[in-house]
Amino acid sequence: MSRSRRHGPPAGQRPPRARTGRGRRALTALLAAGCVGVAGWLHPHWAPALGLGGDDLPAARVLPAEPPAPAGAVPPDPAAPVPGAGEVAAAVDPVLAGVPAGRRSVLVADALTGAPLLERDPDAPLVPASNQKLVTALSLLTHADPRQRLRTTVVQGREPGTVVLVAGGDALLSPGGSDPDAVLGRAGIRTLAEATAEALAERGADGPTGVRWDASLFPGPALNEDWAAGDVAAGQIGPVAPMAFWSHRVPAEEGPSAQRPGDPGQDVAEVFAAELAARLAADGAPAPVPAVAPGRAPEGAAELAAVESATLAEQAELMLRDSDNHLAEVLSRLAARAADRPASIAGGRAAAAAALEAHGVGASGAELSDASGMSLRNRISARALERVVRAMVTDPTGALTPGARALPVAGGSGTLADRFDDDAELPGRGLARAKTGTLNSVVSLSGHVTTDGGRLLTFSVVLNDVTDPAAARDAVDRAVAALARL
Repeated sequence: MSRSRRHGPPAGQRPPRARTGRGRRALTALLAAGCVGVAGWLHPHWAPALGLGGDDLPAARVLPAEPPAPAGAVPPDPAAPVPGAGEVAAAVDPVLAGVPAGRRSVLVADALTGAPLLERDPDAPLVPASNQKLVTALSLLTHADPRQRLRTTVVQGREPGTVVLVAGGDALLSPGGSDPDAVLGRAGIRTLAEATAEALAERGADGPTGVRWDASLFPGPALNEDWAAGDVAAGQIGPVAPMAFWSHRVPAEEGPSAQRPGDPGQDVAEVFAAELAARLAADGAPAPVPAVAPGRAPEGAAELAAVESATLAEQAELMLRDSDNHLAEVLSRLAARAADRPASIAGGRAAAAAALEAHGVGASGAELSDASGMSLRNRISARALERVVRAMVTDPTGALTPGARALPVAGGSGTLADRFDDDAELPGRGLARAKTGTLNSVVSLSGHVTTDGGRLLTFSVVLNDVTDPAAARDAVDRAVAALARL
C-alpha cells in the first residue's frame, strides 16, 4: 500500500468511535462481523468471550494448545482504537535501534484497514529466510483445494509379475501402519502393503517378483542449484521427492531419525517390498522380497491399493508451525501442479508469483528462488510479507485461514515455543502469532498481534547482515511485545 493511501489518523491520535452515515454503518457492521469471526478462529482461547462454542471452531489437529492470554487481555474488537503512528514508533523504534543488522525492512499495519502504522524501508527486497514459507503457503492455499488428500497407490506393472508403487506427492509417509489421527504419518506403507496383498489374493495372483517405483510426479532436478552445499551436507535441505518417509528423514526404531535419505523414493519402495513379502508369507514360510527398481506405471493400469495423506491444509499448517524445509519444497511443487504448471522448481516459482499477484501483493524487486527460504538468493520486502499475512488473516472466503491459524504462537507452539521468555517479551506471549526465519546473517518475523486495546495488527520485520542472530531475535521479539502493550 502506498503512502498516499494512508487511512490512519495523525501520529499519536486514535480514531473516534463515532461513525456517521448509513452506508458507513453498514460497512462497519460487515467488517466487524468478519473481524470477530477471524479473531475467534485465530485465538481459540478468546472463543468463549466471542460467543463461539467448540463446535463453531473448525478442527485443526496439528495446532497445539495455546498458552492463556495475559491478565487484562481483551478479545480483538473491530471497534477498538487503532494505535497512532506516533505510539507505534515510540514502542518499536527504540527496541530495534540497536539491533545488530546492516539492513532492515519493517512494516506494521492495522489488519482491518491495511493502514500502515510504521514503515522503515518497507519496500527493500531483502533475504527473508524461512519467512519465504509464507509465500509458499499462500501459493498452495490459492491454487490447490486445502481439503485434498494425496494418494500413494499400487498398480499392476507392465511386466508380468510386477507391481508399481506410484508416488502421489505424500512426503509424510510412515513405514508402519496408517494413523488416521496424524498429519506426519497419516498414510502408512505397512497398511498399503497389507491392502496390496489382499488385492492380489482376491485376484488369485501369486506374489510379485518385482516392485517398480514411479516418482515421475516431480519433473526436473531434485536439488535447487541455489542451495549452499554446506546446508545440503548438513541435512538442512536435500533432494526433494514426491514420496518419502517422515518428511525426508530415514526411519529409525522410534520414528524418524536425523538422517536424510539419498533417494527417498527408493527407500519407500524397499520398505514396501519387504512389508509385502511379509504379508504374502504362507504357513510361516517366508516369501521372497521382490526386487526393487524404478519404473513408470502403465497408462490406465488397474489400481490394487492406496493410502491417503492428511489434507493439504493440515500439511501447510505443519510446514509453517515447524518450519519444515523439505515439506515446503514439496508443497510448492504441488501448488504448481494445481496451477497447471510443471511440479518442478521453476513451476513452483511461477505458481508463487501468480499467487502474490492474485492477492494484490505488490512484490517489486522480489526474487523467488526456492520455497523453503534456504536460498540466499530469495528477495522480498516487509511490505509484501505483511500483505501475505494480512491476506491470510482477512480472507473472506476462508481458503487462506489455515495459513493464519498455523503460525506459531508466541511462547506456546512451533518455532516460537521457546521465545518471548524474558520480562520485556512476556507481554507478547499468547497474543502474537508469527513465522520465524533465521539464517547465519538473517533474522525475520512476520505475523499478527493483538494490542492491549484489542486491535489486531499485522507486521513484518526482516533483518539482513545480522552479526548477532540471538540478539537480533530478542530485539524483534521485544518489538512485537511492545505492540501487544499498546
